[in-house]
Amino acid sequence: MKTKIIASECCAGLFPQNTLSGFLYCLEQDIDGIEFDVHLSRDEHVVVQHDYVLNRRITRDVSGNWLEKPGLPLCQLTLNELKKYDVGRYSPASREEKTYPDYNPVDGQVIPTLAEFVASYGDYGAHSELWVELKTTPYQRDISANPKTLLKAVLDIVKRVQLAKRTMLLAFEWDLLVAAKNTCPDIRTDFLTINPEFIIATYKRTGLVDPDQLYGKFNPKQHEDSVPRAIKAAGGDGWGPYVNDVTKEEVTAAQKLGLEVNLWGVESSAQGMRHALSLEANSITLARPDLLKDKLALMK
Repeated sequence: MKTKIIASECCAGLFPQNTLSGFLYCLEQDIDGIEFDVHLSRDEHVVVQHDYVLNRRITRDVSGNWLEKPGLPLCQLTLNELKKYDVGRYSPASREEKTYPDYNPVDGQVIPTLAEFVASYGDYGAHSELWVELKTTPYQRDISANPKTLLKAVLDIVKRVQLAKRTMLLAFEWDLLVAAKNTCPDIRTDFLTINPEFIIATYKRTGLVDPDQLYGKFNPKQHEDSVPRAIKAAGGDGWGPYVNDVTKEEVTAAQKLGLEVNLWGVESSAQGMRHALSLEANSITLARPDLLKDKLALMK
């Protein structure tokens, strides 16, 4: 089985995360897949960015100053307003700069749109798959776009440029992926999961949350307490567990059901890559796809 290499956040370990510079690099290197997160601007453009709000550690204003605190939610800003910010480097001593010490700053990079990405894809005659994560959460509806509106906008774009068959949709809100498959059977879907205790801890400031909300109509509890069985029942193509939440036996069981298993959160260290490869999943998402590509080449 060939292990697919997926570039996390458009190769965030080498370029500013979720930027056009990283996306173009991935196209040039013919990386198997390019993963990035999408939101809706206030005027309903699909924009590429990880956080729901402007991240002060990667965002500078028109004067070139780092934001002193997290900015407004993306869904409250128009595309023109978002384009005024520079996201071409990580702020000094930030978590991102420490995590990605070998990245290349590219000053002048602005928040890109999905439309710009697919236009570049066509110009390159690329083969890389687009791994598009729908960034929504039932726990923060006040700062995130309407999920159904975001889904429709994404599907309209990939169908218009005939890239549905080369697109993998990812989401933690499973009902969105079920709706996507019903609307566009050609598109593939990857059902993301993470330890429920992490979800509870993440949102503890907003009050008690129910992790089962993410599963929608296909709660694993109704499918023999099996996440893969629930995903299979939902018509999914893949299961995307956090790499440290899954065992090799669970990976194998999911594959026997006909699901792809796509690991995320993989560290680009030798130990991190070795562990991910030992699970024998179908694909591995990491910030330095070049390192995994070299490692796999040496293993042939």
